[in-house]
Amino acid sequence: MSALLVIPNGVSATPKEGADSVKNKTQHKPKWSLTWSDEFNKPHIDPNKWTHDIGNWIKDEDGNNVAPGWGNDEKQYYTNSKDNSFVKDGKLVIRAQKETTTDDTGTYDYTSAKLKTKGLFSQTYGRYELRAKLPTGKGFWPALWMLPEKDKYGGWAASGEIDIMEAWGSRPNVVAGTIHYGETWPNNRYTGKEYVLPEGQGINTWHTYAVEWEPGEIRWYVDGVLYQTQNAWYAKNQNNPINFSYPAPFDQNFYLIMNLAVGGHFDGDPDETTTFPQQMEIDYVRVYDLKNGDYRDPVEPTPQPVELPADAKQPLADGNLIYDGNFEKPFTFITQNEQTLDNLYWNLVTLPDFGGEASVDIEPINDKNFAKISTATPGSFLHSVQAIQNVSLGKSGKYKVSFDAKSTADRQMVVKAGGGADRGWSKYSNEESIKLSDSLQSYAFTFDMLAETDIAARLEFNLGNNGTAPVWIGNVRVEEVTNEPIDEAASKTPLKDGNHVYNGTFDQGSMDRLTYWSFESNNKKDKATVSEESREFHAKLKGHPSKATDKYLVQKGIQLIKDNEYVLSFKGRADKDREIKIALLNEDGNISYITPQEMDLNKKSNQFEMKFKHTGETDSNSQLIFYLGGDSADVYLDDIVLKTEVDMNPLQNGDFSSGLSNWSNYVHFDATASVESENEQAKISIVNEGNETWSVLLEQANLALVEGLQYELRFTARSEIARDIEVTLENAQYNRYFNEKVQVGAEEKNYTYTFTPSATDTMSLKFLLGKSTQSPIGTHTIFLDNVELKAVK
Repeated sequence: MSALLVIPNGVSATPKEGADSVKNKTQHKPKWSLTWSDEFNKPHIDPNKWTHDIGNWIKDEDGNNVAPGWGNDEKQYYTNSKDNSFVKDGKLVIRAQKETTTDDTGTYDYTSAKLKTKGLFSQTYGRYELRAKLPTGKGFWPALWMLPEKDKYGGWAASGEIDIMEAWGSRPNVVAGTIHYGETWPNNRYTGKEYVLPEGQGINTWHTYAVEWEPGEIRWYVDGVLYQTQNAWYAKNQNNPINFSYPAPFDQNFYLIMNLAVGGHFDGDPDETTTFPQQMEIDYVRVYDLKNGDYRDPVEPTPQPVELPADAKQPLADGNLIYDGNFEKPFTFITQNEQTLDNLYWNLVTLPDFGGEASVDIEPINDKNFAKISTATPGSFLHSVQAIQNVSLGKSGKYKVSFDAKSTADRQMVVKAGGGADRGWSKYSNEESIKLSDSLQSYAFTFDMLAETDIAARLEFNLGNNGTAPVWIGNVRVEEVTNEPIDEAASKTPLKDGNHVYNGTFDQGSMDRLTYWSFESNNKKDKATVSEESREFHAKLKGHPSKATDKYLVQKGIQLIKDNEYVLSFKGRADKDREIKIALLNEDGNISYITPQEMDLNKKSNQFEMKFKHTGETDSNSQLIFYLGGDSADVYLDDIVLKTEVDMNPLQNGDFSSGLSNWSNYVHFDATASVESENEQAKISIVNEGNETWSVLLEQANLALVEGLQYELRFTARSEIARDIEVTLENAQYNRYFNEKVQVGAEEKNYTYTFTPSATDTMSLKFLLGKSTQSPIGTHTIFLDNVELKAVK
């Protein structure tokens, strides 16, 4: 039911196929026990079972508007009116009507209803069954689906979504079941399948729709016919080095939703053939649990190396799926919609609908040919200018994309692997945002191919809507790396939240949840486990050795920077009062960076913290060790965090309530301007903006920022004359760690950016208000306010 769901062609199931699926895919016949139901045998909707969503906007937890059209460009306004949802003849009716309604967000032409059990009922695993009759007609989008009670793994769709059934009003003989997962939008993924109803039994007749959800497996049924089984998915947070442990995100409580949408991306908007009112009817909703509670054990997916079909574009002898990596063949220029891509070699795509214009030249760098793509007109979209090569990607394969690139200035491009029009422009990888500079750098990312095999997938370098600076691309590789092991002891770049410890929450990686950790003991009976329920490290200790160092938990590859101050924090407890020790050693274990710190544990889970300064040389492969020997009491650890002790809000007086205190300004001799504080904001009056971007600037210096820690920069700005300004964070040698060109106009706007410094350094935040692309501008005034720079935890 969520944004931009498109079911790829060629993945529909017929009743016969579904019947075969029952025989082939289901090895056991679970026996179900009813846990919750609504038979709609009361005269009204039961408020103890259902609540309504109201309006047309997605809202955050504080009730603030986030996205219109429920994120899908839907046209209906949901109400709790008895005209839109009611019980009649033992059935729930959700009715969509063509009528105008208005609130403080706008005016809407349709009304309907959306009911949910959030806060009233949710369950993990079980059978979810609904008997329903659905409307037909262009623009109707009925859905029966589930969302997590809590976003345990992050915002949509990292915490998952299960669509029991959704249907296209314009396709009255087809329904679909889908799961959404992955990372938060726009790096979400989905997999699903269509089911073709028997002839003469369209969606406007009664059918029973169900899913059976067990650990590591979800099965979809229509009228008892199994038509698909899903067991490959993942969940990942931006602050994680790897995925959450399988079967996340589908291992938590989900609640039920029923709604009838009008318009949107799924079935398009109503047209002249659409009639109103229309309604969906639900005879009952029933939820079951296994009678004995003995669910299947989840089986972690172990993909096998891909075998591409014979007609696929096969990898080269060195494993590269990219042909002509040295750019010896000419690009194919795609400038008209009716043209097709060269399916073997490189294409430069500048379609007229998107307004981009570009050319390509081949230039050698370090004895290798690079494609130099020069953008004459960037267009309005990332895909206004694209370098594309088709590749063949096999289902369940893991792939690595790598390349070298540079520009003449700081600029951005987006790289992704995805499907073409016949696959609904599906994303197979994340949309990787690549920040380029004038120095050649290597880039790489990996992705899992969870969609069906695509022998005409696209590797896209999207260069539009980001200025005209040329981009050099070379050494491009796409190679299969299925089941390539993780080097758990490798040096670990701090995570986006600044944590130097990987999987400190013991809920990531393999299903034992101990990825990146090693437990060592001189007693073979000792064990290290992480239970699914508690998700904390548990050292089950059997012996009572004399040395604390005989048993320990260690993570290798910890980066420590000379003279940096650190804070180590964790939660700890034990079966009885006891002591543990903490140490930081070099890679060989023969140098100790701190005196082993003693921590007293008891039966209560307590928060512990220790601070230290690393006075030794920078070490990218140190070891963090928890010594657990010397006592037989079991030890439990969780939420282990090691961060540089840093000012999380380094910028001062960003609201200019103290005038220009903490700020300095500069006006070059070629410019005429003045900077002052007025009404608790910075007012920059410019008569002549000069010949350089820095000819007029406002600056705050001495900002200590930390490598690997993600920061958020916010400010408001307006200009009496529309123009661009530049915002940078740079050190005393003018090395820029952040650079953005910002369009400002007469209306005050809020701007927000996130970035991660590539080094720990002292920086200055600069607003460069001199020469712009609109120069000469003439006399005008710029106002800046509400400047915030903070580390994002």
